[in-house]
Amino acid sequence: MSQGLRTFLEPEIRQGLVKVIEEADKTTVRIRGDGLFDSGKSEVKTTVLPLLLRIGKELNTVEGRVLVTGHSDNVPIRTLQFPSNWHLSKARADSVVQVLMIGSANPSRFIGEGRADTEPVAANDTPQNRALNRRVDIILLARVTR
Repeated sequence: MSQGLRTFLEPEIRQGLVKVIEEADKTTVRIRGDGLFDSGKSEVKTTVLPLLLRIGKELNTVEGRVLVTGHSDNVPIRTLQFPSNWHLSKARADSVVQVLMIGSANPSRFIGEGRADTEPVAANDTPQNRALNRRVDIILLARVTR
């Protein structure tokens, strides 16, 4: 699975938009949030829809649960639609889930979660680092066999 993802995501990986992280029990596709969403919004940009549809199609070829986690930086958001970063990160994860589920034979395998700023990948001390923390992770969880 991850080699297939790595191969067809190679252009996005080279551009720094996507990262594929392989671990023993899961494969994570990390997508930078600034490429997916406008600031303070949860709607997926139309320019990224083809990429998400390709990822969703690839996910349909393998078994296992798919966890989509939305992440934010530590700069608070306080709007009527998104009273906190928790709300924004959850809405962004759910938007990605909706795209990934298109054409899925088993849409119940997709779960969206908001993590806000609780799992940073960089210190929130510069605009560049905060941009790294604004992201969505698509995690394919390995099937456990007994």
